[in-house]
Amino acid sequence: MAHEQMRSELATRGSFLSPELQVGVERFLYYEAYLLDEKRLNEWVDLFTEDATYTISVREAVQRREEGDAPLGRVVPSLVDEGRAFLATRVKRLETHLAHAEQPPSLTRHLITNVLVRSGSGEEVHVSSNFQVYQARIDVSEHVFYGSRGDVLHRVDGEWRIARRDVVLDTSLLPRTITVFF
Repeated sequence: MAHEQMRSELATRGSFLSPELQVGVERFLYYEAYLLDEKRLNEWVDLFTEDATYTISVREAVQRREEGDAPLGRVVPSLVDEGRAFLATRVKRLETHLAHAEQPPSLTRHLITNVLVRSGSGEEVHVSSNFQVYQARIDVSEHVFYGSRGDVLHRVDGEWRIARRDVVLDTSLLPRTITVFF
């Protein structure tokens, strides 16, 4: 059912989605991942609109149904529900080198895949993507996060900016603190 719905959705909107728009959105998301891995966090925060929201939830399996697998849903409330100002505050705290959960600092690698511009125009697009984020703190810990993201991107002064990001982690086994951005 979900496969048929996706095929129908793609066929319906395929007439107005240009390959240039798809490629431009992908390049934006790959550049964002580059900034995160290079620890250029202030530049990363600048990719968000002033009124942006950033949420992180985890996926949970609800009670098994008799007719098949358990449906997957999101844990409510979200683990994280922040705006751009709070993201900037988190970045400033990391820059002080006083964040105990980041001693030693993490090395990260963000892999973004399955980017799909689901709807939109030249000024606003709704995008879904999947990610894998590897986080290593040398001689301390390693974590790998998998999940999906739903983004709303707006054009601001001719450049894409993130107006909303909803992250859904595919794991419920999380470290005590999450210090990486998705």
